[in-house]
This record gives sequence, structure tokens and C-alpha cells, in this order.
Amino acid sequence: MTCRDESVALTPREFAVLEALMRADGRILTHAALLEQVWGKAHVNDIDYLRVVVRALRLKLEADPSSPTLIRNEPGIGYRLVDPA
Repeated sequence: MTCRDESVALTPREFAVLEALMRADGRILTHAALLEQVWGKAHVNDIDYLRVVVRALRLKLEADPSSPTLIRNEPGIGYRLVDPA
């Protein structure tokens, strides 16, 4: 994958989370929905798994990971991918 004309290596979990967010087309995906899609039904309450992967994605994809503009957190709900254009 490339980001800002640089090659970015993603783990399979990072790729799966990013793919799920892309398929949502800007809509919010709940924590439970993302966890079920990527880790399976047994992990719908394991939000820490998701936070770790989202943090890693932000470090790799965001211009300023401490102030994300691409992967947005919707507090208490989930995440959504914002079109940078």
C-alpha cells in the first residue's frame, strides 16, 4: 500500500480494519462491528484490540497521528474513515 507516495507495510489485522472502514464509505462503524468483522464474534467486547490496531494505523497513515484527520474516533461509538479530499 502507498500513502503520500511512500510505501506502507500493514499487518493483516491493520489491513482488515482499514478495509472494513473503507467499505463503510464514511459511515461510522461501531467498535463491536469492527471487532466482529476482524476478530470474530468472540471478541466483540475486546475494544483494546481495536485501539492498538487503530493507533498503529494512525502512526503509519496520518500526517500527525496525535491529531488524526483520516481515521476519526466517534467517542463511545466507534470509528470512521474520512475522505482526505
